[in-house]
Amino acid sequence: MMTSTRYRWLAVPALLLTLTACDQTGDDQTVDDRDSASTTIEATDTPDQQQGLSPTFVNRTLTPPDCEGDDCASVEVRTVEFDNDPALTDEVARRLVRMGSPISDASVDEDALPATVDAYAEDFFDQSARANEESDNPRPYHTSLEASQIGHHDDLLVLELQSYVMTGGAHGLPGTAYMVIDERTRQIVTLDDMLKPGQKPAFEAALESAWQRWMKDSEQARDLDPEDWPFSPSDNAAPLEDNMAVTYGVYTLGPYAIGQPTLTIPYSDLDGVLKPRFVPEADARQH
Repeated sequence: MMTSTRYRWLAVPALLLTLTACDQTGDDQTVDDRDSASTTIEATDTPDQQQGLSPTFVNRTLTPPDCEGDDCASVEVRTVEFDNDPALTDEVARRLVRMGSPISDASVDEDALPATVDAYAEDFFDQSARANEESDNPRPYHTSLEASQIGHHDDLLVLELQSYVMTGGAHGLPGTAYMVIDERTRQIVTLDDMLKPGQKPAFEAALESAWQRWMKDSEQARDLDPEDWPFSPSDNAAPLEDNMAVTYGVYTLGPYAIGQPTLTIPYSDLDGVLKPRFVPEADARQH
């Protein structure tokens, strides 16, 4: 294996599933030997890799081992690995998998869901096969799971986790969740961790003001009736460099057609609400 300043090539042990690897230009490299399936992964170092966590983004495409061609079920994954923190690597994968599960409205015990991408894919392919085994017009299932870095400041690494699950209906189901990591402690930070004690109502008031601006100014919300689509609070918040972003799921603030709205709260509206640790450059302003 060879290491360079921009790329690292990692070998993955043989899997029961057929894997293909996507390079950073989007071109797929297909594994021809299905009896000894393996993956070569292209990983791009981030500029922040010299300190703190070391994120490496990894692309994979999984298909059933007994299926060939364009009509196979598939799971496309872009996840992140931390060379210096395997536990965080596992947690990113666990969260992505849960965003892709369940694929029905039935109640599912979260502890019973797959914990790894490979286990998820195997179960996903089984469900696709069962759903299509007697169909004259089979529609194999498809899932996309992606982790991307959208912020890095004040020793906070902000990941955006996205999922899209297609099970043969008119459209798939998307999902977005933020994962905020404190590099100083290697802990995952929740909204409650970022707020000063007793400030949750003040945060929700600032969020409602952001919703009102969105309803008034956004082309997405122009035709929405607030009585049909009222405000609702959300904890899916990310402290970005310019503002606090809060993203909602489909059917929450509006119909499917508007997608997943993101409301933004200026940090000036959160003065005294957020702990200084989670306001960009707050440490510098205190000195």
